[in-house]
Amino acid sequence: MGLFDDLNIDLGGIDLSAFDPADFKGEPEEDDPMEDAIWTRPVVRRPKAVCYEHAQDFARALTIDSETETFAYVAGGFVFGDFLEACVEQRKFSVRRLGMQMLSLNDENIDSLRNVVEMCGTERLDLCLSGYWYSTELHKGGVVGYLFDQLDLEGLELHVAIAELHCKVVTIETWAGNRLTMHGSANLRSSNSIEQLHISPDPALWEFCQGVTDRIVGAYDVLMQERRRNHQRSRRFGGKRLWQAIRDTDAPSADEGAEAAEAPGSAGPSARKGSSGAPRRGTAGDEPPRTGPRASTTTSPSRGAGE
Repeated sequence: MGLFDDLNIDLGGIDLSAFDPADFKGEPEEDDPMEDAIWTRPVVRRPKAVCYEHAQDFARALTIDSETETFAYVAGGFVFGDFLEACVEQRKFSVRRLGMQMLSLNDENIDSLRNVVEMCGTERLDLCLSGYWYSTELHKGGVVGYLFDQLDLEGLELHVAIAELHCKVVTIETWAGNRLTMHGSANLRSSNSIEQLHISPDPALWEFCQGVTDRIVGAYDVLMQERRRNHQRSRRFGGKRLWQAIRDTDAPSADEGAEAAEAPGSAGPSARKGSSGAPRRGTAGDEPPRTGPRASTTTSPSRGAGE
């Protein structure tokens, strides 16, 4: 007798009398193509929707783990650059590597980035900035010169690329080995407009966005071609050339570009490191972030708590 013989259900003439639950005992047929398949549970992340007016308050309440994604609306006075620094001060994470695709930044943002680098002992900083920002700030007393004065630091591997960008993407690799991506409408400085910001712990998203940053830097890094005190108005690449660089996963990365710049007969230095040639590293363990002046070359700075 079939499973449905005693059920009074009109199935429109469909015959289920031959249906037997024993046929579904979980043993595959000899030619079953799914016999060797590996099933894994999909990643489930809890969406957290919030609104904040001040960077410090947002950083204090921020949850950083492998399951939580955060979407926030922030007020017009919210400063994205201050938010990154506040997260480090609140020991939400400690930055080993930082990548940015940004339309613009100001001198206060540069001060904040330097504070992050000094507190965390950051090894590498990739800045991809817009040609519009570069052209308007490339003058005596402009922000371009201030950027190199403040961030051309011993022990920090600095890359600055100029392209026709309107992106707002930040990639963070922490000393604890976690990878975060922050993106939205907000630049590093305030805009007096409501903005949105999304924070994701997805490693795959980090790989994708960091890969784009690497290819932009590899295609054009001003520090690979010009010395800091002698930079000139650079050729900006945009349009099809920029798009091809972003899409071309076989394009040279920043590291490959640096190697080419240092090859015999090459003109121009690669991004600078410390006097020993090796980037500075943080100390072992999860210690509170540093404050105050940057550590000397003989003393490694403490790292933040990490995740």
